[in-house]
Amino acid sequence: MNKTDFLNILKEKVLIMDGAYGTELQKRKYLDDVNMAEELNIKYPDRISNIYADYINAGADIILTNTFSANSIKLKQYGLINKANDIIGNSIDLIKKISKNVIIAGDMSSVGEYIEPLGPLCFDEVYEAFAFQVKILKKYGIDILVIETMTEIKETKAAILAAKDNFKGAIIVQMTFSKDGVTSTGTSLNSFIALCEGLGVDVVGLNCSIGSKDLSRLIKILSKDTYLPISFKPNAGVPILINKTTYFPETCKTFLNSCLKAYSYGANIFGGCCGTNPKFIKTVANMLKNKLPKKRLANEKYFLSSRINAIDINKINRPIMIGERINPTNRKELQKELMKENFVSVKDEARSQVASNVTLLDINMGVPGIDEVKLLKNAIIQIQEIVNVPFCIDSSNVEALNEAIKNYAGIPIINSVNGEQNKLETIIPIAKRYGTKLIALTTDQFGIPDTAEKRLNIAKRIIGFAKKFDFEIENIIFDYLVLAVSSSQKQIRETLRAMEMSKTIYPKCKLVLGISNVSYGLPNRQILNSTFLKMAIKSGLDFAIVNPHMNWNTYNKLAENLFKNGTAVDMDNYISNFSAFKKCTKKCEDKKLPINKQLYLAILNGSYENIKEIVGEIIKFEINPFKLVNEVVLSALEVVGKKFSSKEFFLPQIILSAKAAQIAFSTVKASLKRKCSSDSKKIIMATVMGDIHDIGKNIVIAVLESYGFEVIDLGINVDAKTIINKAKEINPIVIGLSALMTTTMPEMETVVKLRNSMKLSAKIIIGGAAVTKEFANDIGADGYACDAMEAALYVKKLF
Repeated sequence: MNKTDFLNILKEKVLIMDGAYGTELQKRKYLDDVNMAEELNIKYPDRISNIYADYINAGADIILTNTFSANSIKLKQYGLINKANDIIGNSIDLIKKISKNVIIAGDMSSVGEYIEPLGPLCFDEVYEAFAFQVKILKKYGIDILVIETMTEIKETKAAILAAKDNFKGAIIVQMTFSKDGVTSTGTSLNSFIALCEGLGVDVVGLNCSIGSKDLSRLIKILSKDTYLPISFKPNAGVPILINKTTYFPETCKTFLNSCLKAYSYGANIFGGCCGTNPKFIKTVANMLKNKLPKKRLANEKYFLSSRINAIDINKINRPIMIGERINPTNRKELQKELMKENFVSVKDEARSQVASNVTLLDINMGVPGIDEVKLLKNAIIQIQEIVNVPFCIDSSNVEALNEAIKNYAGIPIINSVNGEQNKLETIIPIAKRYGTKLIALTTDQFGIPDTAEKRLNIAKRIIGFAKKFDFEIENIIFDYLVLAVSSSQKQIRETLRAMEMSKTIYPKCKLVLGISNVSYGLPNRQILNSTFLKMAIKSGLDFAIVNPHMNWNTYNKLAENLFKNGTAVDMDNYISNFSAFKKCTKKCEDKKLPINKQLYLAILNGSYENIKEIVGEIIKFEINPFKLVNEVVLSALEVVGKKFSSKEFFLPQIILSAKAAQIAFSTVKASLKRKCSSDSKKIIMATVMGDIHDIGKNIVIAVLESYGFEVIDLGINVDAKTIINKAKEINPIVIGLSALMTTTMPEMETVVKLRNSMKLSAKIIIGGAAVTKEFANDIGADGYACDAMEAALYVKKLF
């Protein structure tokens, strides 16, 4: 089935997707004697065939292959990489043997670890893991591709790119959100929409995590902001434990009511996630299968996005300010820092510009004699985790642009391309691939034309190349280029005239200018800049690249006359009036912050680059440096925890602050020759037997280590005997147990009982997506933590 056929079907009727596999396999005890569910495809194929057949008989139009975790990273973990073709191929062949009339959807999900800086993997590793899986799914004949249960936006981006590069059929992408519409790493619904629409996904959807009623509310929001078809695949409620048995509380009737709500909002595809079964699917199919989809009109929007937020430019008052301060040109001290890959000043400047209310940040790393590809990529990775605004990625280096945008967790602007053919043929395809907006300068190899008409001719050429590469012209932002009024008075009028003409000829294309160019070489530059900005807005300006720390509310008639007329008299009048004006060069610098305050802010902001230097100063001058570092770091982490609880911070900020704290402790301990070998400060962490999820556990470990504890990570799928034997060996103060799956939670009780029988003193604290405080009390655990910060606070109290 090709993409067009599938999308045409979606216009004509509602399709039914199958239900849960994981919980259904567990309930039927089909996971016995296999390391991962996908191994069933080759070891016990009848078990998978039974579930396929049950969902087909229940009325499912779309059957997902049993390949949820069959990416190369997961298969290698279980020693099954050499059987990838058989595992994936059999999953498809089993469906074909049962029915020739269903749509076969290749199923993909997370690799289980985050991309840097949140985790150990680089973007390309994750991309290749997904590409490996997609190629085999395509080889054995899937009709469509489903990427589901995704929680992290950069990993989602890698999966989408791998899918589009290796498969030409329809692609459905489903992310997992909390009931307030945010992922665990802080991504909003609109950031998800912006990424999917930008990258050319065919269907967007929501699945897993929360119950059907809450998920249907999110569908209502989603349907208003995307023109794409929508899939709806909720859990049968949030799982609960009764007498140590997992139950999903929703009935088929409750589930159906939520599906009907989602249908009324415009959802096109309906299925089930955890806790659902063939009865749920049959109930939904009986009511919704083949119904005519509801018509809906999504809001017209112009999204730019970061990991956290998506901004609809159409809803923001003009001009939209782009902060220009992250640029090392003519800034020697900043260049020296960047030569050492020190991003402290850059990150401080990013925060400062956001505090000055910029809507976007321009990121330029053009330092002479440095590897711009590496520097720009690393700058993007670092800065995007500490601010929430979208980026304008500024480079003429094609390779640097490609690496930076690939590693950006959202939809940015590229700054820029011009009218030169070689630039157009290399940069427009990058913008198309990543779904970005593109600043286009109306200049070429012959320079900046001297008339508005000639600049518009270059704009026309750029539009032609955009159409050649199927790049939407509404994603082009023209820069008609402003020159210095001190040397090119007549050109100011040509710039404004070109903008006014462009708004008539190319109304879908937005306009941008770098404002400060206009005042070069004249006194009181900011009066000129601010006056010109107001004139440019009247000519149709949408984006202004500016220094946001300056006053943009001034307007001067002499400056206006200079821009409008450009005569020698106007120039003389302006200069004579402002020649006495002297820019205040006296720096009102605050006294240098005390060293403990520097450390506090570095931990709070996750600025780990200067930590060693700061702690080094403390070691030099403090009698008890360890005591001071300990007090400052813990107080900063306490504030980080509060910001996390109030949702001012998300996991990226937690991880960066934890990393800064780890460096602080390791530096002071190394200097004082202290060793982290005290039994009283050791902690064991493990994901219990039968459970292979470790992202949450790894985050807890990072935070605990940031508090100065030594953590021994036993990994995933660890049996009780191994955990307790290790505890006997090292005598830890705490054993931390993690479980994501409700079916593996009882293993936690096994560990508690074995600890008790061995009469070990270590406290046991448990956590995980489905774990509750009530469950912890029920099994005799000493503590429960809902997140990493709570786990750290529990351990602190033990001291």
